[in-house]
Amino acid sequence: MFELRSACALILFAGAVTTLPPTPDRVREFGSWCLRPARLPFAWRSLEAAREDGDAREVFARGQQIMQMVPSWADGHAAFVYNYVLTQDQSLSREMSAKKAEARLYEGLAMLEQAREHAGKRERFLLQMAAYLPDLACDNFPGLNDLLRQRELAGGASSLAATYLAEVERLYPTSATREQVLWYAPTLAASLLESGAKAAALKVLDNAIARAPEIRDQVLATEWQDRLQEVTLILRGSLTAEHSTVFEDPRFESLWPYLR
Repeated sequence: MFELRSACALILFAGAVTTLPPTPDRVREFGSWCLRPARLPFAWRSLEAAREDGDAREVFARGQQIMQMVPSWADGHAAFVYNYVLTQDQSLSREMSAKKAEARLYEGLAMLEQAREHAGKRERFLLQMAAYLPDLACDNFPGLNDLLRQRELAGGASSLAATYLAEVERLYPTSATREQVLWYAPTLAASLLESGAKAAALKVLDNAIARAPEIRDQVLATEWQDRLQEVTLILRGSLTAEHSTVFEDPRFESLWPYLR
């Protein structure tokens, strides 16, 4: 699937290049894109192997390779950061696991900040993913929020998330800003599934299910929660795709390839 999409992207990009003046920058960009379709699938597989081994530093190194190939790929940056932050070494004690998770969380947030430079119109997505991450990490690592409270003026994950939400509201003022992060859950989950990180994708979806009641329109909140639950049931094998209505909802189109 990934290889096919990459090949199609290469063909389309090549066609576009032929319609443009062949400047040195465009030639170099085209050469870089030529390498990506062949390299990305192997890079993703290496990233997933490192995540399964619980090797956070290797996840970091493999993810950096991917991001260097596609610096403007906002979904990929978010998936990489979530993969890295949520990687858990089962051999560590709870206290040490929380400390390691704290360090990875701040590193991951810094990487999302850096990715904003190349994100263009997707900058808001990266900021909202940064706001979404602290609570999810705390749910995954007991003791992490206590450490964050020591650093974040007693507010813990909530204070850290509020920093990014405030930046979103400053740059993109709208009454729905704080809800929009919940609508991005399918997109982020799809990116994680693309990289093979099913467990992390399920954590993102479960967190969105738990937070769905925060949506002001309660009818919409219930509908969104039900759809998310269908997705998680399919991914966990408790519901067959034929008995789901999620394929009738275009908001979940990014997830369809992973649910059939």
